Amino acid sequence: MSARAVVPSSLAWGLLSFCFLCSGALGSQRPSRSLPPRPSQAKPGFGPTWMPPKGAEAALAFLYSGDVQQLSGANCSGKYEVRGAEGKAGVPPVLQRAAGTLAQAANFLNMLLQANDIREASVEEDVEWYQALVRSVAEGDPKAYRALLTFNPPPGASHLQLALQATRMGDETILQDLSGNKVQEENPEEDLDSPGLQKRVLTNDLRSLDSPKWPRGDGYVGDIQQVKLSPPFLECHEGRLRPGWLVTVSATFYGLKPDLTPEVRGQVQMDIDLQSVDINQCASGPGWYSNTHLPAFIPLSHHCQSHPDISRLQGGPK
Repeated sequence: MSARAVVPSSLAWGLLSFCFLCSGALGSQRPSRSLPPRPSQAKPGFGPTWMPPKGAEAALAFLYSGDVQQLSGANCSGKYEVRGAEGKAGVPPVLQRAAGTLAQAANFLNMLLQANDIREASVEEDVEWYQALVRSVAEGDPKAYRALLTFNPPPGASHLQLALQATRMGDETILQDLSGNKVQEENPEEDLDSPGLQKRVLTNDLRSLDSPKWPRGDGYVGDIQQVKLSPPFLECHEGRLRPGWLVTVSATFYGLKPDLTPEVRGQVQMDIDLQSVDINQCASGPGWYSNTHLPAFIPLSHHCQSHPDISRLQGGPK
């Protein structure tokens, strides 16, 4: 089984109704749709039978009920991820702060690496700077659960050059060095994406310093438009699904090739906890969790009622 358990796109609308990525703030409209039935409620039919990934039944039960106990007996070998409803453009308001933090962090690394090629050869020597950066990113949004900074390895290397992770646990931040981890296989589709970088000309007027190698140079920076969002997911921790929906927000940073064109050097990312995000099942049209009021799943419930956060989501309000 692969590292990720994937939900077919026919289920993706319901699981977290991720149409919020294409919501009114992004200027698009979608017809009203509802949450899908659980796998156990699907009607039998002819043709190949789709077998849900390990933990799928429990994950959907957790979604509909909000009951953490639904995940207590579910095993997993990878995170449980929703596919088929990723955003096509823009960042929803609830993730704007995180996206802005990542864009700034990526631009800091862009300027650092592009202004001095020696930095790329001395990543390990400057590790304290990068430790401070990843901890700062983890504090960049009140809903941040974890931040990760990774430098790509040299060609042919099997392990990451540098990987630092900062996880927030209440008032404590746990900093870990994951540099020994093996390099994951790259996604060829993502490699074909053209980054939205803008060229900048830097003129150095630092008469009191000898550090600039040249008085004038080119650089490349990005903005919030280069930030990418993952599908929502449940994390697999020690063979069990962690009871909390997350979404990964990420940005790539760049150095320069010998011909002074940009080249990918690594990525900075943040996992955002969605459990405290406001939802409104009663809303119609595009939006997070809109059109998801399903009294059929709780027969005695017929009236719509908004819930203040995702952790209290029910298949139909009580």
